[in-house]
Amino acid sequence: MSTALRRMYEVIDGPEPERCRELLADDLRFSIVFSTGAVAEDFAGGREAFDAYLAQRDAPAWTHHVLSESSHGAVELVLGETRVDGWPLATFVAAARVDGSGLIDRYVVGRSTAVLFDL
Repeated sequence: MSTALRRMYEVIDGPEPERCRELLADDLRFSIVFSTGAVAEDFAGGREAFDAYLAQRDAPAWTHHVLSESSHGAVELVLGETRVDGWPLATFVAAARVDGSGLIDRYVVGRSTAVLFDL
C-alpha cells in the first residue's frame, strides 16, 4: 500500500527531506507533538510553521518505520517507530487527510520514547 504518509516518511528520511513539502497542500494545518521523555514540544500551524519545523529539525540519526497503516476515505492512519541503527527509539502515531489532489492538508502526529510496541 503506497499512502501519502508512507511517501512522506520515505522522502523525509531520504537525501532531500525538504522535498516533503511537495506532498503538502497549500492550506496545510498540522501538529507534531514530539516527546523525548521528560519534555514534549508541539510544533503546529500552517505551511510557514511546517517550514520552520523542517529548518530546526537538522538531519536526525533516526528513520521512520511504518508498522501498521490503514485508511478510510481521505483519512490515513499510521503506527510506526523511529529507529537508530535498526533499534527502536520511539513510537509515533500519525493521522493525515489527503485532499482531492493527493496532497496532505491535515496532519497530526504524536511521538514518544515511553512506549514501544515490539511488533
